[in-house]
Amino acid sequence: MRRLLMVLMIVVGASGCANLGLGEADCTQRVGNVSSSTVMNVQAVPSAEFTPCLDELRLGWDSVEWFAEDGRAGLEIVESFRTFLTATVTESCDVSGAVEVAYQHPDIRRFEEVEVEATEIRIVIVPSGDQPLASARSLVDQLADAEIDDRPVKFIVDGHMGRSVSARVDVARSRGDYVWIIDELDAEEGTVQLRSSYAAATGRGLEPNVALDLIEDVVPEVHYRGNWYFTFEGGCITYEFDAEGTLAETVAADAEDALGFYPAAELRQYAEDAGFDIG
Repeated sequence: MRRLLMVLMIVVGASGCANLGLGEADCTQRVGNVSSSTVMNVQAVPSAEFTPCLDELRLGWDSVEWFAEDGRAGLEIVESFRTFLTATVTESCDVSGAVEVAYQHPDIRRFEEVEVEATEIRIVIVPSGDQPLASARSLVDQLADAEIDDRPVKFIVDGHMGRSVSARVDVARSRGDYVWIIDELDAEEGTVQLRSSYAAATGRGLEPNVALDLIEDVVPEVHYRGNWYFTFEGGCITYEFDAEGTLAETVAADAEDALGFYPAAELRQYAEDAGFDIG
């Protein structure tokens, strides 16, 4: 009887996973070629209907480390000695606070709870009337090539005059956008009123370039953090993200393509046929 308790380092394709499109990776393990990491996964969580699979390492993914212990198993993906993505199978997971999203697999439900700081920085300009609206549109043209910390800035003019300034500001703030208010005095003097979630990036009567500098002082680093949960009969697979910088820009799409699930019952049968003790 062979029971495998070690942690293995592997490279591209060791789990034998192929992408079938639609963002869903389907793992195709060849009979008679069951990897030891796969055996550890099905040993650790015997109730789970599925277990994680890796298609291949994406650009910027240095290595993957498989792990298994009683009640949990999976893989950690590493870049520059730092783990930024983990896929773990367990018997259950807590999805309270997460939002369910559509998923094409009939036997799997998907939930997400993530925090994203995109590369693009959004500034919503809220004019209080017709003259401020004209000033806002002119300002957008003047700042068409503006950047903050080498990141592009997208200006959005909220010209819905049927709603109050405060209501429009609240909507923009709820999305995490920075806000510039332009009233009649601002339109005359070429200034803006800055609103944001940061006390240091708030002020009145600011020149636009000064407002941009204040935003640059507080803007977070680009990141993608949080969890995706996939629940199914007998278990749950959690993708845990902690990606920054350029990795954060692509990690969600790469995870869709590179990670997937394999039916654990088939793996157990393959492993048993190969002489492993699944328990």
